[in-house]
Amino acid sequence: MSGRVFSLVGGQGQAPPSTPEGAAKLVGTLLRHLRVEKGLNLSDVVKTVPEFNSISTLSRYENARTLLKLENVTALLRFYRAPEDIFRDAEALLQWRGDQRWWSAFSDVANHILTSLFALESTSKVVQVYQENNIPGMLQTAGYARAVMADYAHAQSNDEKRREAFAAIERRLQMRMRRQHLLDQPHAPVFRALIAEWVLDKQLGGVMVMREQLRSLLNVAENKPNVHIRILPGSALRKGSPLHPAITLFKPHEGVENRSVYLENRNVSGEFLTDVAEIETYMASMDYWWMQALPKDATMERIQHYVDQLARPAPE
Repeated sequence: MSGRVFSLVGGQGQAPPSTPEGAAKLVGTLLRHLRVEKGLNLSDVVKTVPEFNSISTLSRYENARTLLKLENVTALLRFYRAPEDIFRDAEALLQWRGDQRWWSAFSDVANHILTSLFALESTSKVVQVYQENNIPGMLQTAGYARAVMADYAHAQSNDEKRREAFAAIERRLQMRMRRQHLLDQPHAPVFRALIAEWVLDKQLGGVMVMREQLRSLLNVAENKPNVHIRILPGSALRKGSPLHPAITLFKPHEGVENRSVYLENRNVSGEFLTDVAEIETYMASMDYWWMQALPKDATMERIQHYVDQLARPAPE
């Protein structure tokens, strides 16, 4: 989706809507913006556009208080002489409006930050991740993901929170595994994962779980052309490190508009950056550290090194 709709309605740098209702409201706001931009009131439009027979009907469209039909929205856009890319964006948003996104089934474990994250992933052409705590969630095996979640649950400050965290593990695991299907879709984003080397040397879940996880990384890197995995070696990290231990950069299209940065806090929700200058700073940092990473062949060799280490018998 181009950045045109978001910039028109005052959302420069804003994330795409995370719910069908949010998509409908964005279309309504767009219609109202175009009408006001033309200097028209509601009655002016109703007199001219036959699809709308009353001011109240048009008002409901602009406030997204009714089901928005594509043919009616198109009639308004044609009347307002909207650019061609606006037609495309509005159609995409209306398809979203009628679609139940997969994460709606996980409202019990996905807060609004997570649903916004999933929405950005699903609408991006490029997703770039840096992780120095764990393997990125998009690339985790079920065993490894369960171990990460259990580690988080153990760390809770009181018994009640600890019990709640353990009780939610299976649902959160289902959500994480479902999320990974994005990378197998026909129009999957390019996914670039930069992983600090010491993540490979951990044994979350034990030797067997970690070995399975590392072998899965090798398999994905070798067989999914849209996934690019690079290891940031310890030698590079001795000279410094990226600006945050868990960064995700989203590029929704080829242009520079509407790029977003998400900073994850350990195994829980994080925050989205909204300041354009701050986003540019994180983007530059991500680009710099990507260049410090091992190339593909050396990355594969380094991962294999840690797989081989896990295969060796423990010293007595």
